[in-house]
Amino acid sequence: MKLIIKNIRCPFLAQETPVINRVLREKGIFPLSPPVICKKSIDARKKPDIYFVYTVIARVEQYQGYDPNVSVYQEDDYPASLPRGTSPAGYRPVVVGFGPCGMFCALLLARKGYHPLVIEQGEDVDKRKKSVETYFSGGALHPHSNVGFGEGGAGAFSDGKLITRINENRASFVLSQLVSHGAPPDILTSARPHIGTDLLIQVVKNIREEIIALGGEIYFETKLLSLTPAVDGWRLGLGNGDTLASDGVFLAIGHSAHDTYRHLFEKGFSMVGKDFSVGMRIEHLQVDVDISLYGNALLLPGGAERLPKGEYSVSYRKGNRGVYSFCMCPGGVVVPASCHERAYVTNGMSYHKRNGINANAAIAVSVLKDEYGSSPLQALAYQEHMEKAAFALGGGVAPCQTLGDFLQGKTGSSFQTIRPTSPRGFVYGDLTTGFTSAQLSLFRKGFAKFKQQYSFFSNLSAPLTGYETKTSSPLRILRGEDYIALGQKGIYPCGEGAGYAGGITSAAVDGLRVAESYMAVRAPCNKI
Repeated sequence: MKLIIKNIRCPFLAQETPVINRVLREKGIFPLSPPVICKKSIDARKKPDIYFVYTVIARVEQYQGYDPNVSVYQEDDYPASLPRGTSPAGYRPVVVGFGPCGMFCALLLARKGYHPLVIEQGEDVDKRKKSVETYFSGGALHPHSNVGFGEGGAGAFSDGKLITRINENRASFVLSQLVSHGAPPDILTSARPHIGTDLLIQVVKNIREEIIALGGEIYFETKLLSLTPAVDGWRLGLGNGDTLASDGVFLAIGHSAHDTYRHLFEKGFSMVGKDFSVGMRIEHLQVDVDISLYGNALLLPGGAERLPKGEYSVSYRKGNRGVYSFCMCPGGVVVPASCHERAYVTNGMSYHKRNGINANAAIAVSVLKDEYGSSPLQALAYQEHMEKAAFALGGGVAPCQTLGDFLQGKTGSSFQTIRPTSPRGFVYGDLTTGFTSAQLSLFRKGFAKFKQQYSFFSNLSAPLTGYETKTSSPLRILRGEDYIALGQKGIYPCGEGAGYAGGITSAAVDGLRVAESYMAVRAPCNKI
């Protein structure tokens, strides 16, 4: 039998193996083979007494004790338990979008014999990387292949963070597949896993190559222009002039595909606006973040080498509104993430080593439905208005302001020890103009709380860069329990763009769910 043992605490400078073995012996657990670490986190609440906290799996002959941190480990054979099948003759499932959701949807379909066809308006990741680098260095924006669009989705150029609250077999499968396709193995055990943009690019390519080897096809630089119902399924009109027939269309379109949203709305798809968030990126020196989190532990022999780059999470709520950190990037850069002409969007990213001078994070504030009118098109208009306002402030480069000026409602102060990292450069601008008075009030109260938690938030010369508008989709395409769009047949809205995910892992998991639903009516599959 196998046991899972949680909450094994090890001083951060100690060797983990002897400590783990000692704790297991004290619990009456005698493994038949070396225990396997399946989770590792850090507890720095009482610095400099900092601990790594482990969860391990151990194979034993028997266990007769009782401990709230010990339980029997239930193994899962997902997705081997899902049977193979085929699509009707002359039809293939079509996946629209090749971000995390579309990628894992297509991967599962391909492994189970369905030969999916993927449509992606952006370029393959190698071409996309060149287009992004051209834009970062001051060149023109590629409207269909940029930080938001292209192979790998938006997550490919935002650090590759894999943090999720989902605790189920599909999430474990996603992480294991990323590792088998080239991601670092430590994402399987880290409590805050990330891959890094530099490594994620090769992982994405490897997944693509497996899908193709299994009979799938991927059309890059091919835009979906129309969806037309037919007696036996759907007709898809493509930007290259082709028409496809399919009995199953997976809309993994991403949260920036505003033109596709509007087309679906015009076609009568049920959609609702939802609460979302907008904000700014704030930058601090990474060393200041590390000192605030770890204190004098960094000065101990070996301390700086043993401790990971400091990460933080902050939030403040008042009623049904909140202001919070999002997508924190240790040792990263703030990047221009625009997807549309004459619009400016900011985001953050890190490479795998996270060795940049600055840390950055989005500080986002709630946008409630009644603030924009509640309809899905009004939600899109709200986002687009902010992105155009950011472009007007910066003229195509990053509009920035010191934290102190933002809080005091003035301009004129310059940056001191912390310089904005946006690769296209920056200009000073008044970021307060993009927010309502209620949002500004919440920002001020939030920042007042944050500096009580972390000393680096007291630095009033810290740069703010506007605006972050893509924390999540502002709308949801409604679907039923079978994951099919309400009132439609064979259309599966999925992932972050459809309003059902909030990051790489959750989007990938949703892609697996909709693929299972499609297969359930074509093979004796009960696992949805």
